[in-house]
Amino acid sequence: LSFTAYNTLKKAIRMYKAETRAMRLVKESELTRMARKMEEEEEEEEETESLLDEVGEARSDGENEEGDENEDEEGGVTTGSRTSSHDDDNSVFSSATELKDKEELTAILEEDRHIPMGNVKVLVVTFVVILFINLMKGGGAFPSPLGIRCGSPSFWVSNGVMLGWILLVSVFARMYLVRRHEIKERVGYPYVEGDIKWDSRATVVYPLVCTAAGFFAGMFGVGGGIVKGPLMLAMGVHPKVSSASSACMILFTSFTATTSFVVFGLLDMDYAVICMSLGFVA
Repeated sequence: LSFTAYNTLKKAIRMYKAETRAMRLVKESELTRMARKMEEEEEEEEETESLLDEVGEARSDGENEEGDENEDEEGGVTTGSRTSSHDDDNSVFSSATELKDKEELTAILEEDRHIPMGNVKVLVVTFVVILFINLMKGGGAFPSPLGIRCGSPSFWVSNGVMLGWILLVSVFARMYLVRRHEIKERVGYPYVEGDIKWDSRATVVYPLVCTAAGFFAGMFGVGGGIVKGPLMLAMGVHPKVSSASSACMILFTSFTATTSFVVFGLLDMDYAVICMSLGFVA
């Protein structure tokens, strides 16, 4: 907690300084901007004059060397045509590659403008499968529909199936994120502040940290958001996105924990209705 708190504070100080610099730039006087613009125009004029002088010198040198070039022109026609043809092929290949990359970049940017419903469906399906296995195991409140008893081999098999399902989804999610990151790097995706680069390292380290947070949340009763919130800030996620993501994760984790309490007969329904209503309103 001390480590995540330190990272959160460091992130807040860095953002404060960046916002302060931005506000100072906004408060610049119009006179200063005009003076800077005039200086830039003068520099452009000087560069233009210098370029014209260089062109004039190059033209005079070219006229002197024109006679020598005409003598060698006949002998180099065949070689020149071959080189030109080779350059044309390379140019066509390069243009086709750039066009394909541009189309892929446009498609990715268009996808990022909308909610990734495919990812949401995968999350919901994963949640439903885990919820189903929890209910099928049964507990103190009602017996298992499949005859599973606590501590029996079938009980541990069901737990293994649950963990295996989570691991399988995690592996496929990692493959998807890494492949998408490689495509973004190839097409020159313009990352902005708050974007996460899901490379091969990030797709291993961050899930492991979140798994540890979930483990301690279940063992000791601390909120997993205490770890996941600062973790996302350390990853560079925007604070609003971090807060919204934590709230979304709490919906699934708390619902799963609630079903476990229902199965074990440990849920007081009088308190449950009030707390659930307050939770949704909050």
